[in-house]
Amino acid sequence: MKEYVNINKNIYEAPIVGLFLAMNSGAIDACTFLQHGEVFVGLQTGNFILFGISLSKLAWWQSLRYLFSILMFALGVVFIKHLQASRYRERNIKRIILIIDLLLLVVVGILANFISDILIVGLLAIAAAAQFQEFKLMNGNPFNPLMMTGNLRKLLDNFYSFLRFKNVKARRIAIDTCLVLFCFILGSLIMGLLINIFDKYAIFLNVIIISIVLLVTNQKFKV
Repeated sequence: MKEYVNINKNIYEAPIVGLFLAMNSGAIDACTFLQHGEVFVGLQTGNFILFGISLSKLAWWQSLRYLFSILMFALGVVFIKHLQASRYRERNIKRIILIIDLLLLVVVGILANFISDILIVGLLAIAAAAQFQEFKLMNGNPFNPLMMTGNLRKLLDNFYSFLRFKNVKARRIAIDTCLVLFCFILGSLIMGLLINIFDKYAIFLNVIIISIVLLVTNQKFKV
């Protein structure tokens, strides 16, 4: 269990950080889908599909909701790419991005009943894009907190490599990826339950998750 809390090289690649980020991704998409017009902010593949279906039904307003999320996600990626090209150190950038995510989530949580669904989706799409663009490694291996199709393929690919070729590294990757999938589902499950109790304020689950990540990465682990 200790290996999921600590890491020898980079605390931001620690599995516990990746698993909380996966939980955050599942929760935030569950929130916007259930509460804000059945639109995703991280799973943009779903938005592209729903955008096409809406166009086929001539549902112009609904199609614009999906398109707006896609465009704001793209804006978020460009913004973070610009930040990455700055003179900040890598760890400072990651912390800045987590703080930006936290601020966006707090704003949405406080103003959830006062601003439109489309604006909420736009702000959360930027937050999702920021996380997706910056956090790409877990335990030194490629990591994706949003795209579960790719994670499912990676899980099966590495599980097969372990069974067939006894590849120890593949076993470690398969276990990590399985946990990412589990935490993504767990995030959406918890969000679904909390929405029944707290309605639009359930987004504060994401505030708690990102706050935990900030606390974990602020610890003085050996690097």
